[in-house]
Amino acid sequence: MERVYIEKQKELKIYGDYDVVVVGGGTAGVFAAISAAEQGKKTLIVEQFGALGGSATVGLVCPLMHSGVAGNPYNSYLSSRVAEKLIELGATKEPHEKNPRTFDPRVLNIILEQMVVDAGVNVLMHTYFCDSIVEDGTVKGIIIENKAGRQVITGKVFIDCTGDGDLCVRSGANYTQGNPETGKNQPISLRYVLSGINYDRFSEYLRELIEKTGIHYGTDPNCCYAACSMRAEFTVSSLFDEAIKNGDLEEQDKWYWQIFQIPGRPDSMAFNCPEFFDKIDGTNPEHLTFTQLDGKRRIMKHLKFYKKYFRGFEDAYISDIAGIVGIRESRNIETEYVITAADMIRHKKFADAYAQSNYPIDVHGKILQCDDIDAIEDDGRPYYEIPYSTIVVKGFNNLLVAGRCIGAEFYAQASIRVQESVRASGEAAGIAAAMAIDENVALRDLDGKKVRAKMEELGAEFAK
Repeated sequence: MERVYIEKQKELKIYGDYDVVVVGGGTAGVFAAISAAEQGKKTLIVEQFGALGGSATVGLVCPLMHSGVAGNPYNSYLSSRVAEKLIELGATKEPHEKNPRTFDPRVLNIILEQMVVDAGVNVLMHTYFCDSIVEDGTVKGIIIENKAGRQVITGKVFIDCTGDGDLCVRSGANYTQGNPETGKNQPISLRYVLSGINYDRFSEYLRELIEKTGIHYGTDPNCCYAACSMRAEFTVSSLFDEAIKNGDLEEQDKWYWQIFQIPGRPDSMAFNCPEFFDKIDGTNPEHLTFTQLDGKRRIMKHLKFYKKYFRGFEDAYISDIAGIVGIRESRNIETEYVITAADMIRHKKFADAYAQSNYPIDVHGKILQCDDIDAIEDDGRPYYEIPYSTIVVKGFNNLLVAGRCIGAEFYAQASIRVQESVRASGEAAGIAAAMAIDENVALRDLDGKKVRAKMEELGAEFAK
């Protein structure tokens, strides 16, 4: 029998009343809050950490993935503004491109926070969302807790940008979680940064490896990019095999490994690893704790491996470890429309689309077979679109969801989870929240085509 404790009932102070309350200050949350505030709405972000930007900044997830749409148009006016600031601060490797993809995560954090302040958004950091107050399908408020105790925040529209759909689930929304075939979530990672790397020596070393192995796959000496996984034979695969044989690495260290240069840091690289394939439920605090602890153990082992096997890493050291676990997928909330893998493969279009993408269905550790899905005739627009109804939480009047936990089936989520789509979902949610307040309508009754039109009016770009 499960042991329980009955918490005593007590009065909670009202912290404040807002037009729009955004729970979660990650990428989607920042874009949602700024877009709502710039439409004249009193807006608040509630964030559990001491920094904004979520996976992109605290989680060290860089660079941006290409949307797969020709020209990589930003389906977000705020993305264009971020790009301008990255270029201005020298924090991207593509200063001559209109839509640069690379960035320094620490600089991006500063940019996003300054944009939030400039937009007049109220921010409450180091604060946990605990529960929601719901009456007849309307979220009346949320319960928060921080060093000042438990308090209540009331609002007109609430946007769940927690990444895991925490607000939606606590409000009673339906959701799915995990691969329907296995029940398991996608693998998770703990990213880190090494500094003290000699780029020239490492680049030369990669070229020698290509010549020695005759394998030029997953490696670009020009930008010191390298990768390794169990899916194929990579340029560096033999090094991992040797290290595993010698006891310098574990078998799992070869399953997924990837490194990128960081703009503005001439001796640093970001590592998209170690990756975990067990204990991967992003809503299980024991799994998250295990990843943080065992991840650091593996990172130290990685460092020793690099120093022994990689030329140019002799003086390398750990300069940063992600403050949060890299979660690719956890819950997906039931919304008015749930996008599917078939929608993506068939390049389905929507009149009220807030985002376009042709990013692959990227399920780590699996190659998706879609032979049973018939592709539509080529319409000359090789991408799918994400409609407004995927962010309107089903069964609620004033609740939106943005980020990687929008209404999407498991395989579809593996495509929409990247930052380009996440940013657009946040921006659309913020604009929709403001419009619904102005028109005094439930979010499900708001015309999503107006949201798309407002995004374009403000500078968002879409392929035609």
